[in-house]
Amino acid sequence: MSDTDLVHFSPAVPLGVHDAVRSAPHFVRWRDGLVARFDVRRIDVHDVIMFGPRVGFIMAVADARHDGKPVPGAALLRGDSVSVLLVLHCPGTAPLTVLTREARIPIARPDLLALPAGMLDGGEFISTALRELSEEVGTDLKVRQEDLVLLDTVWLSPGGTDEAIALYCADITLPTDVVHTLDGRHTGLPGEHENIHLHVLPLADLPHIGRTDAKTILSYHLYMARRVRQNDAGADLSP
Repeated sequence: MSDTDLVHFSPAVPLGVHDAVRSAPHFVRWRDGLVARFDVRRIDVHDVIMFGPRVGFIMAVADARHDGKPVPGAALLRGDSVSVLLVLHCPGTAPLTVLTREARIPIARPDLLALPAGMLDGGEFISTALRELSEEVGTDLKVRQEDLVLLDTVWLSPGGTDEAIALYCADITLPTDVVHTLDGRHTGLPGEHENIHLHVLPLADLPHIGRTDAKTILSYHLYMARRVRQNDAGADLSP
């Protein structure tokens, strides 16, 4: 079946973006995965949110079957993302970490504390992680590619969205005065309506900040488990 026969668009989706949606990396990956693993009769694209000239969120419904039986077909296609748990080591201080505080409309919260993170936007996981740290934390925090350690990659909500997130950590040694400049810093890209404030807190306090998102609490526990394994193996735990 040709792509034009398989993929259909609702009147709400402008004709001028149909080709862009069909070629968007996150749509192509999803469509190809469906066709390879399911009996797909039809895909309907109900709505598209553009991020400037780039295809952003896609709301699609697939008429698909597995083992001859229909399966739920609704999907919000976002593409993948990346987050970084920064562990800051300062002389004479227990390990610290950095969280962002910003508004999140989907959960109706103006002040969610969570790890720095961002969408891939067609880039690679490592380059996106470094870019997000620069945008959300600041260019004066020098994190190198070799500092980033992949903890895991997980789907966030596979019953509704395609998004997988790569969870990284980085152990960084910083002077105390530099850490003080991070706490309370106002960051973010105004052009993308980002209004971010940084919070520096002891790493051990992270599980007790109140309700947060999955990437934040999962990254913490994966990081602590990794440290235990390193300690049991007698590895050098210094950053």
